[in-house]
Amino acid sequence: MDDHFRQLNDRIATVENNVKIIQDEWAEFKKNNNNSVENSEINLNNVVSEIEERKQRSCNVMLFNIPESTAAELAGRVAEDLQKVMSILTPLGTFPQPNKMIRLGSKKPNVKRPLKIIYDSETAAREILRSNKSNPNREYHFRPDLTVLQRDYNNRVRKEYLDRTANGESDIVLKYKNNCPFIAKQNVKGGPSKK
Repeated sequence: MDDHFRQLNDRIATVENNVKIIQDEWAEFKKNNNNSVENSEINLNNVVSEIEERKQRSCNVMLFNIPESTAAELAGRVAEDLQKVMSILTPLGTFPQPNKMIRLGSKKPNVKRPLKIIYDSETAAREILRSNKSNPNREYHFRPDLTVLQRDYNNRVRKEYLDRTANGESDIVLKYKNNCPFIAKQNVKGGPSKK
């Protein structure tokens, strides 16, 4: 029963956090696009759609840099991808097999397409993302399955960080909270002590 309540509390906290992040992103969007924000009903539909899409994607993880299979048949390619994924996960802990895996994008020579790994629940996906901290293999790293809005927001924050550091700001760092980047002042050692 305690596990059930803990999972329920985790889900509620995740939804509240997602709503907060979406509200912040929406406020930023409105600030930058004041003239284009006219119909609040459409805006509310956009927010609801974004929440739904994030909920659907919360059961997925993305894996990059996995070499493409050379098997001729689809079943052989899927089996090879599954074997590679499980060989990466095994040293990190015990995880269920995915329900489905999809290569994203068009197949091109010498290009490793990202692999979307789909699970039944967000619990499995969340545990895999947490395992990144202990992942000794930096070549293969799991990432959350982000929406277009999340990717755009992340790219804007990263670009702002790079622009600011290129302009001489050396006391800032790029940090992440719940896979959402933000720019923070760097803690300087030897600074004034707190009393």
